[in-house]
Amino acid sequence: MKKIRLIFSLWMIMVLMITNLGWSNAEREKEGSNVVVIDGVTYKNYKGPVQGEIKYKEGRPASQNSKVRKASGDIESPYHVNLVVTTDFGHKKVYAKNVGLVKDEVGMEILFRNLDIQTAYGGGFVNAINGIESKFTFYTGKNRKKQDWFYWVNGILAPVGVAEYRPSPGDVVWWDYHDWGTTMFAPAVIGSYPQPFKSGFWGKNPGTVIMYADGYKDEAEKLKASLMKQGVKQIDLSFFNPKVLEKPKKYYILLGTWDKLSQKSQLMKDINRKNKLIGTYVKFEGGKVKALDFKGKSRASYDHAGAIYAYAAGIGSVCPIWMVTGTDDEGVKKALDVLLNKPKAIDKHFSAVISKNGIENVPYVN
Repeated sequence: MKKIRLIFSLWMIMVLMITNLGWSNAEREKEGSNVVVIDGVTYKNYKGPVQGEIKYKEGRPASQNSKVRKASGDIESPYHVNLVVTTDFGHKKVYAKNVGLVKDEVGMEILFRNLDIQTAYGGGFVNAINGIESKFTFYTGKNRKKQDWFYWVNGILAPVGVAEYRPSPGDVVWWDYHDWGTTMFAPAVIGSYPQPFKSGFWGKNPGTVIMYADGYKDEAEKLKASLMKQGVKQIDLSFFNPKVLEKPKKYYILLGTWDKLSQKSQLMKDINRKNKLIGTYVKFEGGKVKALDFKGKSRASYDHAGAIYAYAAGIGSVCPIWMVTGTDDEGVKKALDVLLNKPKAIDKHFSAVISKNGIENVPYVN
C-alpha cells in the first residue's frame, strides 16, 4: 500500500510539473506576441474586458474629460462586426470599420476598444462618442437640447442598452447622433442592407417574405434572387395580404405602387400619416412622393418617383416591414433598381427617395 501511495504521489508531482510547464510556456507566448486564447479561440492584441472602467467623472461634459476617453485599440479575431458611427440621420460619417469581436462579449466592449467613449448613468448609457456628446444628459436650462446617440443592429433599433446587447459575428452595429425633438425613436432603418434579412437580430432570423402587389410577381422573383446572392437564406414569396402585417412574425418586404399597397391596408395609411413620428420621413400625397426633413416638413416633392423605407411598431418591435414602392410603375422600378443593382447607394440611409435627381437620404437636416 505504501508503495502504491508513493507511486501515486510521484505521478501527481509529474503531472503538476508538466501542467505548470505548459502553462508557463503559454504565458510566455502570450506575453511575447500578445496572444490570448479564450474558450479555444485565439485573439491578438486583446487586453481584456474594459466595460465598467471609470473613464471620466460623471456629471461633467465630455469636453472636460477628453484625456481619459481614449480607445484601447482593435483586436485580431476570427469574428467581426461592422461598426458604423454617423451624425445627423446618417448624413455625416464619423467612423466605419469592420472590427474584431470576442465571442459572446457585450457591445460596449467593442465601443471602448475602437472609439473614445463616455458613459453615463452608471456605465450603461453612451453619452459621448469621439467627443460628440449628449446635449441632454449633463445640461440644464437653455443649454439643454434633445440631441443624443441611438444605435441599431442590422437596421433594428436595439431595445436594450449596448452594455447588455451581445452582437453576433457579421452584425452591423450603427450609431447615429441626432435631434429627437420630433421623432423620439426610429425603430427601423434601411442603411444596413441586406440586413436584417441576412443575419437577423440578436442571433435569431425569423425569415423574410416578399409580398408583391398585383403585377409585380416577376419583380419579386428578381429581388429574391438578388437577396439570395447576398447570403439571405430564408425567403418566401406571397401575394400582398395586409392582414398578416398587423402582428408580423417575419421580415416583410412590400413591393408595388403606393396606391396598390395602401388601398386595402389601414396600417399603410397610418404609416403614411404618422411619418415623422415613427421615423419614416416619406409621405405619399396627391400622386407624388414627398421627402421630409427631421421635423416632418416637406422639402421636396416628386412624381414618377420611388421610395425605400422601413417601419416597426416601436422600440422592441424586431420584425420590421420594408416598403419598396413608388408613385407609379416607373417609381417602383426606380426603387427596385437600387436594391438590385446599386444596394450600396442606400448605405447609412434612414430612408430613401429615388427620383430623376437620384437617391436621397431622408430626413433632410438642413
